[in-house]
Amino acid sequence: MNYTRRALLSARRPVRPTSLALPRCRRTFSYTPRLQASENEDAFLSQFKNTSIFGKLADKPEALMALRDFAELMKAQGIDANTPPSAFQMMKLAANSEFREAAQKVVSELQKAGVDLTSQDTIQELMGLSKKVGGN
Repeated sequence: MNYTRRALLSARRPVRPTSLALPRCRRTFSYTPRLQASENEDAFLSQFKNTSIFGKLADKPEALMALRDFAELMKAQGIDANTPPSAFQMMKLAANSEFREAAQKVVSELQKAGVDLTSQDTIQELMGLSKKVGGN
């Protein structure tokens, strides 16, 4: 029994000498300052701040919250704010009950804030914004 054990132990692989061991890589610390995340204000928002509609909405937090929730819902549905939605996307949104409820909430909050969406002046102001931002 001892003979077989000795034969097995002598047959194992030799241990690599420590002098031939590969040097360990050491990570150094970086002393550069951390960059803070910042987001550029988009062109539409900067133009929108100069409109009479923004003046009416500035002191109405309910209307601003409804608009924010609506924008988040649109983003969650895959609608890009910089491009108009396709016909398929419009049909998909029209079938979505959550979208319809959010749109109704936005309209009611805008009406409470004194923004008349049927007014020709309001429509022209919004169309002028989209032309300024679009560059047309």
